[in-house]
Amino acid sequence: RSVAGIRKARRLAQTMVDLVLEDETLMLGLSTIRDYDDYTYTHSVNVALLSMSLGRRIGLSQSFLEQLAICGMFHDLGKVEVPKDIITKPDMLDTGEWEHIRRHPLIGVHRVLRLHASRDMRSRVVMGPFGHHLNYDLSGYPRLHFTETLTLFVKILRIADTYDALTAERAYRPRSFSPDEALRMMWERVGVEYDPILLKTFINMMGLYPVGTVLKLDSGELGLVFDYPSESERTRPQVLLLVDDGQGSLKGSEMLNLADRDQKTGSYERQIVKCLHPSVLGIQPSQFFLKEAS
Repeated sequence: RSVAGIRKARRLAQTMVDLVLEDETLMLGLSTIRDYDDYTYTHSVNVALLSMSLGRRIGLSQSFLEQLAICGMFHDLGKVEVPKDIITKPDMLDTGEWEHIRRHPLIGVHRVLRLHASRDMRSRVVMGPFGHHLNYDLSGYPRLHFTETLTLFVKILRIADTYDALTAERAYRPRSFSPDEALRMMWERVGVEYDPILLKTFINMMGLYPVGTVLKLDSGELGLVFDYPSESERTRPQVLLLVDDGQGSLKGSEMLNLADRDQKTGSYERQIVKCLHPSVLGIQPSQFFLKEAS
């Protein structure tokens, strides 16, 4: 079974770990986020990973990728001063609670500036907290009093932050959005909230059916998108077939490349019928990825 995607993720994560371990201040700052809220910590790491992946896709240098990762890891630092009952509230926020939320970018900036780190390091980190809720058309928050374009890092973080937030389980909505649903929702706001070129690149990077999507095939089989072995076949992923474990749950079976063709007809051996949300099947995609990686 191919676990190339997992190995790539591990290398990417190791780069992030190395960055933090090189600077004790960054490590302590990240620990603050972790101690405050598990979701915010996990989300911050995910945003850093997604941002680095997108940055790599557009050809950023190693140095810029490292800076981008740091911005991603600390983009939500300001939330540690937002009351936790607001962050975890299962209902819609009222006006006062929204004001608390809308202040977290500037709170994050102030906390970064108070870090016992070099001036250069603080200047690299600060754009993450400040800009991740600013839109491509300069709307969003905090409110800006200038009309210059956003930096490349801010535009990348905006995409990564939204995608991970949409696909994560949150207390205030009945379920998360599937990866393909999230990308469709984001595309509806292209040119308003997101840079068109960067979002196109992000969607191409994630694939038509992003990793973690569950597909129903014309054979009646279910497949969990695991990887895209070929860059030229971004509509035909490699999937882990899901089968009944005999106890009312699903388990992973064999890996299947949906780009495989019938040798006689030249047509694809299996066709994709539709996407299914993992919650409909009662599964968490992460459990299968971790099992394959072990």
